[in-house]
Amino acid sequence: MDVTLIVVPYDLGREDVGSGRGPAAFLKGGAAEALRAHGHDVTVVTVPRGAPFADELQAVLDVDAAVAEAVAAAVAAGRLPIVLAGNCNAALGVHAGLAKAAPLATPVAVWLDAHGDFNTPETSETGYLDGMPLAMLTGRAHAEVWKRLRGRPLPASLVLLLGARDLDRGEAEALAASEVTVVSGAELRAQSLGAAAPPALDALAARLPGPAGGGPTAHLHVDIDVLDPAAAPGVTFPSPGGLTLAELVAAVGLVRERFTVLALSLTSFTPERDDDTASTLQAGLAVMEAATRG
Repeated sequence: MDVTLIVVPYDLGREDVGSGRGPAAFLKGGAAEALRAHGHDVTVVTVPRGAPFADELQAVLDVDAAVAEAVAAAVAAGRLPIVLAGNCNAALGVHAGLAKAAPLATPVAVWLDAHGDFNTPETSETGYLDGMPLAMLTGRAHAEVWKRLRGRPLPASLVLLLGARDLDRGEAEALAASEVTVVSGAELRAQSLGAAAPPALDALAARLPGPAGGGPTAHLHVDIDVLDPAAAPGVTFPSPGGLTLAELVAAVGLVRERFTVLALSLTSFTPERDDDTASTLQAGLAVMEAATRG
């Protein structure tokens, strides 16, 4: 497989701070070499912010515009973009880039995250911008995003949120009223991943037949904090009750059984919070390997 690692070293538009240091840590930890050892051709591209930092939203959109260009270029060259980013907002750039590369295709989004990311400025209890990317992706928050990125929102019916367990009250109510399919962390603990996830993935695949008779396609988004803190302590907002690494790898496999994965985004690794055995780093490498396994 031909892979492009797209490095996005920003935390809410700020370079080389917090989770913005995660992408470089993955590279230093051997991400490219590990993929090459599995027989993949790997190139590495680092995206620029594109303009001086002015405010968080503008900086995030400047970064996402560059992500979109890099993703579109990778897809046009027949390569799988793996986007290593500080924040989940990078998923907006991934979606815009896929739309640019294949304007007639609409991949679903399979979103693995401890958090809902479905807040709006009205529902957020803190105003935290990176609590809003799934709402932005589906057009519920900051509608100006899609004018800036020259794209369009993804219908909420084409989103599966898997593993969420830490939601603001208004966010939880908004998700319940939306067409987003949610398989919560509580459901996974009660039923097991193997029982709860496949029916939701099958239903999602059935909503989106692939173009010209091909199979359905997906953007797979993994916030590493979907893992339990025991498996991945190196995150900014740890939340107990998450997946084991074996369950996360299995979830990636379940997605790949049903969809052609057009892009993987992997976010929210905060290196200074990792443990002495680099558990979170190793977990991220395992996700990349699972997403590219032959």
